[in-house]
Amino acid sequence: MMNVKYFCAPNLREVLPEAKPCLFDYLGESPAAFPPTIRTTYPGLAFDFNCGMRLQIPAGNWHVKILDGNSEVVCFDDDVSDVVLISLEKFFVRWRFLLWLDGKFVFDYLYDATNRRVHFYFYHAGMGDRIVLFPYMEAFRKKWNCRLSCTVDPYLQELINLYFPAIECMEPPSDSYATYFPAPSFSVLFAPEKIIKVPMEKFGQQIFGLNCVEKIVYTPTKPRQIIEPYVCIAAQTSATIKTWLNPNGWSEVVAYLKRRGYRVLCIDRDVEQTSHGITVKMPDGAEDFTGDLPLSERVNLLAHAEFFIGMPSGLSWLAWAANVPVVLIGGITAWWFEFSTPYRVVNRLVCHGCHNDTTIPWATFENCPYHQGTERAYECQRKISARQVINAIDELIDDKRAGRFSYPKFL
Repeated sequence: MMNVKYFCAPNLREVLPEAKPCLFDYLGESPAAFPPTIRTTYPGLAFDFNCGMRLQIPAGNWHVKILDGNSEVVCFDDDVSDVVLISLEKFFVRWRFLLWLDGKFVFDYLYDATNRRVHFYFYHAGMGDRIVLFPYMEAFRKKWNCRLSCTVDPYLQELINLYFPAIECMEPPSDSYATYFPAPSFSVLFAPEKIIKVPMEKFGQQIFGLNCVEKIVYTPTKPRQIIEPYVCIAAQTSATIKTWLNPNGWSEVVAYLKRRGYRVLCIDRDVEQTSHGITVKMPDGAEDFTGDLPLSERVNLLAHAEFFIGMPSGLSWLAWAANVPVVLIGGITAWWFEFSTPYRVVNRLVCHGCHNDTTIPWATFENCPYHQGTERAYECQRKISARQVINAIDELIDDKRAGRFSYPKFL
C-alpha cells in the first residue's frame, strides 16, 4: 500500500476527519489500492482522475501545488516525497497541478479529457436517481469529446443503448483517464453542495460541472397498442414510506377515473410490496400491467397514455421523460425537488418536506424525523386526500382540452 495524503478545497477541510472513512462506505476500498494510470517521463511520477484527482510523487525534493484550474482556488501547496496525493472531492473539478523538483519548475498539467476514456460508475440506487443523470452523462461526453463508458444495472443498460448509443455499457476499464461516481448522496464528497438542497433535475450540473439543465427525452419505439383512452398509475416506490399512505385514496381515484371513461393500468413492477412494516398492493379496480419488464416497454406504454399518476419514484421520472403529463403525489420531499409539474399534490397544512431539511442528520426513510412514535408520523404521506388528487386530475384534463397544457423542455 502506498503512502497516502488527502487534500481538498478549503470549504471541506472542516469535515476532513469524518470524510475519509466515508469514502470506504461508498467505494468499498481505498482510492490508493491501485496506482494512477497515466505515467510521465519522470520515473515514479504518475497521475489520473479516477476517484478524484490522484497524483503519485516519487521520492525526492518535490514541491506540489494543486488548484482548481477554473476558479484558481488552491487546494494543496507543500513539499512532499514518496506519497500519493488524493483529493476528497469525487465530483468534477478541472484540476491543475504544478511541480517543482530541487527548486526547479518542471511540470504543469491541466485536466483535459479530450479523446480520453472517462467512466461513470453508477452505484445501486433508485431508478429515478440514475436516469435523471443520463442526459448529463451525454452532455459531458459532448463537451469534452471523450470516449465515455458507464457501469449501470442490467435493466438500465437498454435505456443507454437506445437513447445514448455513443456511451458504452461495461465494467470499469483499466485505462480510464477519469472515473466519476454519479449517485445522488448525502456526502459532501460526491457533490459540491448537499444534494437535498438542489432539484433532482439539476443533480448533473452539480456533479459533472456543466452549465445547462438537461431534460431526459425518451421517445417510444412502437406505435400505440391500446385503442381506448387510458391512464397509467404506479402505487409503489423504492421505500413504502414514500407511497401514498391514505388507505382509501387509490380506490377512490381509480373509481373516479373509470367513471370518466379511462382504463386504469397499474405498471408497478410487483403486484404487492412490503417494507418498513407497510404493505402496498395494486389498487382495487386497476388493470394488472405489473411485471419486471424492459423499460422501453414502459416508455412505449407511457408515451401514449393520457397522463400518469405516481409518487416521487423512478416510474414518475420515466413518465416525465416520455413527455406524459404527471400527477405527482407526495409530501415527504419538498415540492421543488422532483421535476416541475403543475399537478404536484401535497398537503401544505400538515408537516411536509422533511427529506430536504438540511438541519436533520438523516439519510434514509427509516424513521419519521419529526414525529416518530406519534400519530403524526408520516402525516405528509397519509393526509393527502383523494379529493386533492381528483382536483389535480380535473385541472390536467381541463388544461389539455383547452390547449393550455405544455411541458417545458427545461426547468
